[in-house]
Amino acid sequence: MSNLRRFSRSLAVAALVLLPFAAVQAEDTVEPSGYTPMAGESFFLLADSSFATDEEARVRLEAPGRDYRRYRMEPYGGVDVRLYRIEQPLEFLKRQKNLHRVLAEGQFKGEGLSNTLAYLWDNWYRKSRRVMQRAFSYESRQQVTEAVPELKMGNAMTAPTPYDAQPQYAPIPGLPLVSQFRYPLWDAKPIEPPQDVKLAGSSSEFINVVPGNVYIPLGKLKPGLYLVEALVGKYRATTVVFVSNSVAVSKVAGDELLVWTARKHEGTPVPDTKVLWTDGLGVMSSGNTDADGLLRLKHASPERSYVIGEDREGGVFVSENFYYDSEIYDTKIYAFTDRPLYRPGDWVSLKMVGREFKDARQSQAAASAPVRLSVIDASGTVLQSLDLRFDAKSGANGRFQLPENAVAGGYELRFDYRGQTYSSAFRVAEYIKPHFEVALDLAKPDFKTAEPVKGEIVLLYPDGKPVANARLQLSLRAQQLSMVDNELQYLGQFPVELSSTELTTDGKGRAAIELPPAEKPSRYMLTIFASDGAAYRVKTSKEILIERGAARYRLSAPQRFSAAGEKVEFSYASEQPTPLKPSSYQWIRLEDRATDSGPVADGRFALTFERPGTYSVELRDDKGQLLGATGHSVSGEGVKSVPGTVEVVFDKPEYRTGEEASALITFPEPVEDALLSLERDKVEATALLSKGADWLRLEKLNPTQYRVWIPVREEFSPNLTFSVLYTKGGDYSFQNAGIKVGMPQVEIDIATDKERYEPGETVTVTLATRFAGKPVSSHLTVSVVDEMVYALQAEIAPGIDQFFYHPRRNNVRTSASLAFISYDVALPGSTSAPGRANRSERGVKVLERPRREDVDTAAWQPELVTDAQGKASFSFRMPDSLTRWRITARAIDDNGQVGQKKQFLRSEKPLYLKWSGPTRFRQGDQPDLGLFVFNQGEQPVKAELLSGPPGSQRSQTLELAKGVNYIPLAQQPLSDGDWSAELRQDGQVRDRLAVRFNLLADGWQVEQMQNLSLAAASNPLQLPADARDVRLRLADGPAAAYLGNLDDLLEYPYGGVEQTASQLLPLSIAYPALAGGEPRIRDRLRLIMQNSRLRLVQMAGPDAWFAWWGGDVDGDAFLTAYAYYADWYASRALEIQLPAEHWQRILEPYAKQATQTPLLQRALILAFARDMQLPVNTLLGGLLNDLANAGEGQARAEPLEADDGLVLGDPDSAVGLAAARVLAVDLARQLRVAVPAPLAAQAETATQRLREAGLPFTDALLASRSAVDGQQASALLQRLAPAQSTLERALALTWLQGALAQAPQGKLPQPPKDWQAQRGASGETYWQWRGRGIPSWVDLDEAPARPLPVALSYRSAQAPSGQLPVQISRRLLRLVPGEGAFEFKVEEVGDKPLSSDELYLDEVTLNVPEDTALRYGMLELPLPPGADVERTTWGIKISGLAGDEATTLERARNEPGELFYGVPVDSLSGEQRFRHLVRFSQKGSFNLPPARYLRLYAPEQQALEAKPALAKVKVE
Repeated sequence: MSNLRRFSRSLAVAALVLLPFAAVQAEDTVEPSGYTPMAGESFFLLADSSFATDEEARVRLEAPGRDYRRYRMEPYGGVDVRLYRIEQPLEFLKRQKNLHRVLAEGQFKGEGLSNTLAYLWDNWYRKSRRVMQRAFSYESRQQVTEAVPELKMGNAMTAPTPYDAQPQYAPIPGLPLVSQFRYPLWDAKPIEPPQDVKLAGSSSEFINVVPGNVYIPLGKLKPGLYLVEALVGKYRATTVVFVSNSVAVSKVAGDELLVWTARKHEGTPVPDTKVLWTDGLGVMSSGNTDADGLLRLKHASPERSYVIGEDREGGVFVSENFYYDSEIYDTKIYAFTDRPLYRPGDWVSLKMVGREFKDARQSQAAASAPVRLSVIDASGTVLQSLDLRFDAKSGANGRFQLPENAVAGGYELRFDYRGQTYSSAFRVAEYIKPHFEVALDLAKPDFKTAEPVKGEIVLLYPDGKPVANARLQLSLRAQQLSMVDNELQYLGQFPVELSSTELTTDGKGRAAIELPPAEKPSRYMLTIFASDGAAYRVKTSKEILIERGAARYRLSAPQRFSAAGEKVEFSYASEQPTPLKPSSYQWIRLEDRATDSGPVADGRFALTFERPGTYSVELRDDKGQLLGATGHSVSGEGVKSVPGTVEVVFDKPEYRTGEEASALITFPEPVEDALLSLERDKVEATALLSKGADWLRLEKLNPTQYRVWIPVREEFSPNLTFSVLYTKGGDYSFQNAGIKVGMPQVEIDIATDKERYEPGETVTVTLATRFAGKPVSSHLTVSVVDEMVYALQAEIAPGIDQFFYHPRRNNVRTSASLAFISYDVALPGSTSAPGRANRSERGVKVLERPRREDVDTAAWQPELVTDAQGKASFSFRMPDSLTRWRITARAIDDNGQVGQKKQFLRSEKPLYLKWSGPTRFRQGDQPDLGLFVFNQGEQPVKAELLSGPPGSQRSQTLELAKGVNYIPLAQQPLSDGDWSAELRQDGQVRDRLAVRFNLLADGWQVEQMQNLSLAAASNPLQLPADARDVRLRLADGPAAAYLGNLDDLLEYPYGGVEQTASQLLPLSIAYPALAGGEPRIRDRLRLIMQNSRLRLVQMAGPDAWFAWWGGDVDGDAFLTAYAYYADWYASRALEIQLPAEHWQRILEPYAKQATQTPLLQRALILAFARDMQLPVNTLLGGLLNDLANAGEGQARAEPLEADDGLVLGDPDSAVGLAAARVLAVDLARQLRVAVPAPLAAQAETATQRLREAGLPFTDALLASRSAVDGQQASALLQRLAPAQSTLERALALTWLQGALAQAPQGKLPQPPKDWQAQRGASGETYWQWRGRGIPSWVDLDEAPARPLPVALSYRSAQAPSGQLPVQISRRLLRLVPGEGAFEFKVEEVGDKPLSSDELYLDEVTLNVPEDTALRYGMLELPLPPGADVERTTWGIKISGLAGDEATTLERARNEPGELFYGVPVDSLSGEQRFRHLVRFSQKGSFNLPPARYLRLYAPEQQALEAKPALAKVKVE
């Protein structure tokens, strides 16, 4: 039947050809078949290696095997594969833009007519049989089929037409077709990892076996280049297959390429191979390999290039090369700081030295040039920029101060030198004073290996009370002392497992600890986290040295390898005087851990290693303590390297010019040949293992080991790379080993007159520099830093020798042609031309220690020059701190030779005093004072303590236990002035301590001012009886008055957005005039600007808008503009460049909030923008129209006072509108914007209203419209007072900045008795009253030549002029720890005394009538001395505040003050509640004033707590 059907189909085809088409149409219609051509799915095709002629070539196909896409491919029956041979392979490859993905256009023809004709024939066949059935009766048909069974229809009438998937692409014309076949893709075994692949310690199922991911075998092919075409439906992918018995290994450098061609299996050279070096766009160079298979090609190396080649057999290969400069020879600037870690507010000292390198060896001094330094904090903000001068010989040095609010993290020093940018780094961490002290009392001062470390952790509150039941968490990390190759250094920190990591203190605040013994000399870093239930833990770290006095012996042999059975002489010598002597050696064979030992004596011993391998030889004393170690390799039969690697061991770690370097080469298998080369900036020399060369000697030791000798020449320094490369069995491997040529360094000797000093003593450091054993004059930079800084942060800057003369990196990159990957992704075909692609084709809490000075850098000498004899010295005062200090000296001479040395000294004192309590009190306070006495000895001692104010000291006898002792002091009446303590032992003074007490008034005080004139020798003063902080300042002339007001602004206690900007704005304006004065004043002003600017940055809200006190709340258009205005002036003063679009942001909130913003604030915003050179004409037109239509403003019941704020306090008043009109009209005239007629008519009336108001702010606004003489400016500036709005004072100073240009008219004489001369932030001198009582006269030595105008300021109580309708209620709740961490319950304190070891919740509730809304207020809450508000409330939950559920405390928001804290209240309406965590550390009895709420822009309007909840506080 099948033969009959095929014959019938042939007839049907003939009928279609011969019969007219119309005849076909005459037949019955054909029903739809429902058949659609097989489309297929996308797949990947790739060749992941090259093949030799005896290997079966294959390609990899990755088809989607686990989703619906598989079912779109599976009916195709597999994948059609066609294999073509490319006749001119190099020409073909040269035309390719991407050798990984070659382009070979397909000939898409579609499926063809075979399936269509099959369906038509079956359809017509059925119909014809039906016709035949109707022509004959059933009986006739039955008789015929019985006679001829072949004529039976069977299932032919009902069986569906079978369809065959045909290739839809024609063969590629012009390419010989080697073979084609359909590979059963879905029946083939997928690629899977070997059965024995198991990865210990991780999942071995990381590779899933996926159907459709298969290798397709192509058979063994002749040498050449082949193209593989894979087809599935409309989808087609191509890739190339390289078949060659040769492999090309390439070494690319900056301007050349070395190619070595070798047999793939044997590894022997292949000569006369044609090689092309291309970058994908064209051939850069070409040539043929020589008899050794080597070829050098010259050309500048691109980042990516290819080597394509064809050997004499026709084999084709390709390798890909990547090049980048590892070592760049240019000017190197070595920049480092005095220490790696700083705290906010610290001074950072830095030094730069430089050399200009011509190549790896030659350098000259970097040229003198200016350096622009930028300091960038951890958030990426530029803090400041400095201009330094770099000198060719001495380099550059500078210093700057970090802001007090500097963020923690890594900081960058970025400096521009001669058009290039360099960088260095340091870190900043904030150390917070803990609310209790953590001390570690060790059982003994020194511990040895194998000995447990025992001791006690002691926790004490500042008042000496023990911290009972505190939870401790311990973390121990060990740094082992390394003695490999005689280098004694601490290795990386590794955690040490503790038997118990959590402890609890007993009733005495003590917890015993026992740390595991160290097996080897180590440094233990014990970190302790202690918590008494506070919101955060106290962290402290302690350094414990295990056998810190261990000797260091240098152990060496003539060479680092030998032959098996060869006698090796080892020698050893101590590097420092020590009583420890070696008694034995021990060797360990690393391959099997076999070991042996023996005695040593007289500084040498001999060993004979019978078995080849790698050995570690150690030197130990009679206690088994490690004193020295070295490594040794032994050659011999059977030694192999790890498979896939080559081992190269040189006999010495370092050589001198003229010596011969000997290396032992070990291969993992016997090899016939290998490529040996010397490399650095290019391949300097080559040799074959089978032939050798004139630059080396070779000796074959056994089939896998060779020995090579290389004479060391001068040009090898500082180092050269020796490379060994071989290829065999289809793999290649290479190993680089460095030949280091020793470069002499500047040797530095550091000597001090003794090893231990007491605080306050003068330390003299003597330095000596030598080069090649002879004295040499050098430039030294020396720092003396607290060693614990390096325990927190290791040195960031590399050693100066490592920076300038580090081993040069190898600039040669090695690659091979063995694993070049070519790939393609299958895409559907189309009979139309493809569209052009629219793309380019081109490719912490502080460590608490006995210290009274927070000094981390004791001395810094940025430029110390030794004389011709190499001598120099310097001295410094030992800081008042007991610790170990690290002296680091870095040297560089005029020839560029460098050196570095570090040494240690200690500051120690047997008995040490430390004050831990507060020094500020209120009048009438009765504190229970005490201090800490540290007994640094090992035994308890007796001593005598004298303490008290001068003239009335009291004596008490002390029994001082080892460690820290808290000593309570007898109660004495407090007074302003000095207080001292003196500790005596055996009639000698062991330590002294001095503090100064300040007594504040027992109630609220405000700063007040009087303008006086000193005209006689004796001048009366009229001060109230409660006056405090009395100051006298010169107000003679506008400049003095201006700076006096600037000082008042800078001393303002609060720091919201407006207050910070009000400090920053006038200071930035005055800074250029003040920067030319005293450097100390300049640096301080610069720091204040940085602090203020950084605080503004930190208070920025969403979209960089600003609210009154920052935070994630809706920004305010006026405050945003004001902050940017101040920052604009500050950035110019600090020389910080910001993009122009940055300043455009002030107009964004104006556009959104103009209708809700008061007109006065809108006028000021546009005035700010005008000063910042922003376009405002259109916005000004809108403001002018709104002002023309505005009324007269809101009427006030009472006239404005001088202390009332207008801009933020009452901008819509009549005076506020008048100020807006005057500002806007003046601005319109400057910009030539038309003023509406109604507004022009109102202008004069507005000006007159401002004159009548008589406010300092409005008078300053009027004065800014015209020139003001010095007398007028001085009079106006003297009217500004600290009680007035900071915003309006700042704007007045901005408008009157011309007063700074006028020369000062006089200066204060020498202060009389009891007055002390001090200087404000701006550098202006003032007198501070230091006498007893209140001054009533100012007595001068003589009458001044003319009356001197002065401003007398003081703090005194003042009754508020207005009582606000605010009810204040305050309560203090004790926190009782709950079951979980950071969970508490509360209980009322009542009349019970407070405890210094507990935590309290301070809750304040404000209530105002519902129809009242108050803006911009401050809630001030008094605290007793020693009380602190916890900085964070994160994670704390408190139950019992409102209902049964626990309440999570909101984020703490407060401003610190003198014996109080403030809470900013942006808007007050209804009832608001504020909660803060408070701790009371000072014992005693204290009286507190009531809490108060005041409006910051109308400070005379206040509300006081009616019944003070904390009027009397007793702390026990």
